[in-house]
Amino acid sequence: MRARLRLLDAIEKMRKLLTGNKEADINCESLLEDEDLKQHFTREEFETLIEAFVKDFRDCLTKSIEVSGLKIEEIDFIELVGEATRIPICLK
Repeated sequence: MRARLRLLDAIEKMRKLLTGNKEADINCESLLEDEDLKQHFTREEFETLIEAFVKDFRDCLTKSIEVSGLKIEEIDFIELVGEATRIPICLK
């Protein structure tokens, strides 16, 4: 259980770093019986990992805009806020 919490903490730190940087490292010591996790990620790799979520979000957002009667051209930006992580996503 403790290893899982350390891993989640390391992932959260990496996500926050990728919010403002193009690259970040994930480090988690003694993850599994003296095995350490050390991985370098780029923002592009992270975006590939979350691609399914982004697609679902786009679909939900598109339906919401249609229901509201607005046009995408009338919207300057949409900000989804949560867990202090900002990931720029182009919707147009």
